[in-house]
Amino acid sequence: MEIIQAQNSVLHAGLRLVETGLIARTWGNVSCRVDAESFVITPSGRSYQSLTANDLVQVKIDDLSFKGSIKPSSEKGVHAEVYKLYPEVNFVIHTHQENASVIAATALKAIPVGGANSMLGEEVLCADYALPGTRALRKNVRRVLMQSRGQAVIMKHYGALCFGRDAEEAFAMAIALEKVCADHVINQYLKLSGGKAYDPYALAAFALGQKKAALSNRLQSEGKPASERREKLGQNGMDGAKEGAIIDEQRIAERLAEAGLYQTIYQRNPQINAIIFKASPELQCLSRAGVGLKPLLDDFAQIVGLQVRTFDQKEPDRIARALRKSAAVLIKDSGALCCGVSEDDAKAVAMILQKNANALIGAVLFGKVQPINAFESMLMRFVYLKKYAKQAFVSGTESRRQ
Repeated sequence: MEIIQAQNSVLHAGLRLVETGLIARTWGNVSCRVDAESFVITPSGRSYQSLTANDLVQVKIDDLSFKGSIKPSSEKGVHAEVYKLYPEVNFVIHTHQENASVIAATALKAIPVGGANSMLGEEVLCADYALPGTRALRKNVRRVLMQSRGQAVIMKHYGALCFGRDAEEAFAMAIALEKVCADHVINQYLKLSGGKAYDPYALAAFALGQKKAALSNRLQSEGKPASERREKLGQNGMDGAKEGAIIDEQRIAERLAEAGLYQTIYQRNPQINAIIFKASPELQCLSRAGVGLKPLLDDFAQIVGLQVRTFDQKEPDRIARALRKSAAVLIKDSGALCCGVSEDDAKAVAMILQKNANALIGAVLFGKVQPINAFESMLMRFVYLKKYAKQAFVSGTESRRQ
């Protein structure tokens, strides 16, 4: 393949990763084989929207050498292992996709595919955890690649690796993997609970040991049943349930702001310029349970922090102090506040917090919750803050939101 063609394929795929929600911000990476000896890959820590062909790095498959001052993705070694083992493969993507990440946080060694997609094989294997960008991770991935009969593997506490003859096939694997992982979690819930249908609130409540009746508060807003609100919203041609959740989030956020909570956070934390309130089923259940959320996924440790704790909304001083060490807090019986230097940063925090909440709930369903080692989490957090956060603070331009 001509290098220009390979570069264009990678650029297009990077944008598609962001658009499809398979990654957040600069996380994840994409590569395309140029010839039998090399591939081009996305650089480290760069926004996909800003990339040009000159930013992509050509890397040798055998020794990972490259030319120029731009550093390739730290996972270039993992990509190289795929190209070594599969000469027919020309495209590799590493994603942080949500459902595969849930499986990555469990104690499972593999999940069955059950004929859902022959290109995934009979099962999708999970590689043991190691810190991102390390030789240990590369070895762990190579081990499962040698055993796998499909075109995707899951990396514990990290994400997924999907590959194919071209970009379309690699993306098809990522999408198929998401469905297989989602179905596996839902089927486990139905099996354990004896339920007949999937409901995200019921699943989260079951995993956290809450009775579904305890979630009835979510169905009320200013004294009106959610069914009534959602019917009215549905008449406008929108998804009533989804829109109802958005309305609830807006109302709760306005109430928290009116109580002076946002003002206290901004006054005590000059690094925070944007706050987003998120009240998904999983985060609402966690906030009711008072569960402290620790890193089950790498990007949570890096971007959000070492722990997200639950506070009563009437504790503004404690909430503000907690946000000096973490980018998010849970508000009792409500949801979560997600903070950042800019609104984009806060949105990324919300996305990653949600994914880690899903990972916790999924891990409970499969019998064991094992957060990432505390030292490794601290190391990743330190590196992230040193490399990215200071730069983001200098360049952040979003105005503070009341």
